[in-house]
Amino acid sequence: MVLKSEDVNYLVYRYLKESGFMHSSYTFQVESQIFKNDNELPSVEPGSLIRVLQKGLQYMDVETHLNEDGSARLCSAPFSLVGKHVCSLATDATPNGRGKAAAGRPNEASPSRPQQLLQQRVDDSSASNMAHGGHTLVHDTGTAAKEGAKRLAKTRDTTITHLSSAVAASTIAAAEDDDESMDVDVPDTERDGQRHLTEPGGKTSATSNATPTGANVRKTRLIDRVQILRGHASPVFLCAWSPASNNVLATGAGDGTARIWDVSRSRSDDEYSVVLKHDALPGEARVDVTSIVWNAQGTLLSTACFSGEMRVWTAAGELKFTLKQTRQVPIVAMRWNHKGTLLLSACLDGTIMLWDMQTGQLRQEYKGHKGSVLDVDWQDNSTFASCSADKSVIVWRDGSPTPVKTFVGHKSDVNAIKWHPAGKYLASASDDGSVKVWSMSSDTPVQDFFGHAQQVYTVKWLPRPDKSIVASASFDGTVRVWDVQSGTCLRVLAAHAAAVHCLSFSSDGRYLASGSFDKNVRIWSIKDGSLFKTFVAEDGIHDVQWAAKGRVAVAIANTQVALLDPLNA
Repeated sequence: MVLKSEDVNYLVYRYLKESGFMHSSYTFQVESQIFKNDNELPSVEPGSLIRVLQKGLQYMDVETHLNEDGSARLCSAPFSLVGKHVCSLATDATPNGRGKAAAGRPNEASPSRPQQLLQQRVDDSSASNMAHGGHTLVHDTGTAAKEGAKRLAKTRDTTITHLSSAVAASTIAAAEDDDESMDVDVPDTERDGQRHLTEPGGKTSATSNATPTGANVRKTRLIDRVQILRGHASPVFLCAWSPASNNVLATGAGDGTARIWDVSRSRSDDEYSVVLKHDALPGEARVDVTSIVWNAQGTLLSTACFSGEMRVWTAAGELKFTLKQTRQVPIVAMRWNHKGTLLLSACLDGTIMLWDMQTGQLRQEYKGHKGSVLDVDWQDNSTFASCSADKSVIVWRDGSPTPVKTFVGHKSDVNAIKWHPAGKYLASASDDGSVKVWSMSSDTPVQDFFGHAQQVYTVKWLPRPDKSIVASASFDGTVRVWDVQSGTCLRVLAAHAAAVHCLSFSSDGRYLASGSFDKNVRIWSIKDGSLFKTFVAEDGIHDVQWAAKGRVAVAIANTQVALLDPLNA
């Protein structure tokens, strides 16, 4: 057996990519020159590195517990990949190397015991669900794939007709403006309990000592009336409601496809979806879809994948453009401007591409970041911002290749940015555990919010231009709601048992949905911070998106999409 460094590098690269560490995997790919010759790429199954480590660990376990005569020590101490193993029988060892327990019962330790132990641990490990970084390591779900292969889908033309009718028949009505019910001001009793903290360097932050009580968590009602969409063959990473219809939903998954669903039908099989396919990298069986975004009019859907391929589709699922990059670079985020005339793409090589949607051609390439670009967002139709692993946030303008403004202050990767609904503030979330709020009129943050104990993954603004309320989700398992005007933490929403990856406000701002890899979707009341309802999925949650009217779409790691109606269930 020969183990080459190139093989190890490829397994590490695949692990990073399958785990969701997209900019890390891209950097490792470039530095290790994995793709210098496409013909040398090995063909391995997803999760191969984990399986190799598991088998190596099991072999080491068996080898450690073999006596010189070939019999096995009956050790109950856990065996770990890291740290030194201390056998539970070490203190009772006899001169010949065998523990007293084993020596006293020779018939129980036969030479076949190591093989039995190894087989038992192989069986146990194969039943486990390996997940890390928000992505399931083993992308294939055997049962779901077999069931999907057995389904007979209707013709593409019929599905497109159904979707066209759904888009034309449904429009979005404006939400009623109920100031009293949308009031998110802090009650006096809670405001009195807040305390201001001073960070090093004179930065002021605020936090609240109020968290949901155990009673609030126990009283929450479970959502059990759920519509399930089946069809994807790998974990579903993304979901996006069409702005033009409450019955049209787009999803993206690790099977290399996006789908457009007509959810007005009672059936939820894949026969009522249009499949939007992407091409895989050389030597790869499939490629993750990393971004799906509708334009504001709901007429076009843009999709991108880790291979760097970008496509634009009509609402009925017909291909309109394939956006051609000058080089193959993974895309992690895309955003339309408000008019739907321009499209941004964030690249892991540190560049931002601006596309003209009248022609489908590249309009401008922006270079200013020294690390992978992790998110982009529009302030208006011509001004946008980008954030990067280089710890910076940069504001750009259409027509100018040089930055308009550069915000520096974060101490680690900036994972997400979001402009306020009125465009007056820009919020940024970072691995340094902070949320910063910026203004174009200042070089320093308007607010520095500290309180999360781990990385902050995403931020979302309350969908009201007259309010300045922003929510943040963290790997510490909490969601925090901040008031920019007062500089205080209004709510600490703590009910998740794992990292929170996604947030979505209801269109009227009364409720907030949060999703975590603890398999729970939590629906929170913004007015009092109480836990309103909970949906328990069969696997981790990658994304949650609230439709304009009522329903919540949930992207689940078990290949399914769940549709909830928390306000009526």
